[in-house]
Amino acid sequence: MSDRDGSKINWITCPDCGAKIGVVLSVGKGEQPSHPLQAEPPTSWPPTGVNEKLSAAGIDLTLVDVEEGEEIVTVSPKKFLGDLWGPINEAIRTIGGGWIREGRQSRWEIRKEDLA
Repeated sequence: MSDRDGSKINWITCPDCGAKIGVVLSVGKGEQPSHPLQAEPPTSWPPTGVNEKLSAAGIDLTLVDVEEGEEIVTVSPKKFLGDLWGPINEAIRTIGGGWIREGRQSRWEIRKEDLA
């Protein structure tokens, strides 16, 4: 290796045994990203859509199905939530919703006027 390929050998001496050790340092440009970083699109605040309001309340929308009716928004779990049910229930209660227990059709309902 030589200075022609952008590398340089530096020799150091081991403090314990006195042996010479060659260390190769590469000098040159670092890798450039293939595409420039893009800024994230601006988000509107306060949230305006139902999904935005649920996300802002801390609800993971990948765990629930959201259906908008004329007067009521229905939020149904996609699967058994286990320990995640409690935090989701609290988040929905903070925005005015309530749990409707009906076996497999159990769900949260939020009146649209409470979301406004």
